[in-house]
Formats: sequence, C-alpha cells, structure tokens
Amino acid sequence: MHLCEITAVEEKEKLAHTWRYDNYPGNSEVTWQLMDKGEQTLVRLTHANVHTLEEGGPDFAKENFVKGWNHIVHTSLKNHLEGEEN
Repeated sequence: MHLCEITAVEEKEKLAHTWRYDNYPGNSEVTWQLMDKGEQTLVRLTHANVHTLEEGGPDFAKENFVKGWNHIVHTSLKNHLEGEEN
C-alpha cells in the first residue's frame, strides 16, 4: 500500500507528495511539474530520496522506480490523455 501526503500544490504548475510504503522503511517525495509549451505541456517528474526505500528489498531498487515512472509517464498517462486503453 502506498502512503502519500500532498506537500505542495501550485495550480497548473506543480504537485508534490510524499511516497512511502506501509510497514517498509524509507520516505521519498515525488514532484510533478507542468510547463506550458503552447499546444503541448511538458511534464517533469522528480522522485527524490528514492534511495531511502531500498532497505525494503530488491523490489525497491532505484532501477525499478525508473522503469515504473517511465511507463507511467510515457505510456499510461499518454494513453489516458489521448483516450486510449493501456
């Protein structure tokens, strides 16, 4: 189970939240930044302090988060916004 708490909101620009797991060590923060590029929006995702989650075992390795976030941003989110199934 993901346990998250919103830490910052800037309308149409930024959303930040903590990211941790119930009964596992570590606490990190995810920041979503949106940048208006005319007819497009650039999304920048930063997952800070992800190394603090690694004590939870190999499933919590940084490489797994990189793969997961890349899939979420480049596939799942893109498909959702374009009205397609994942």
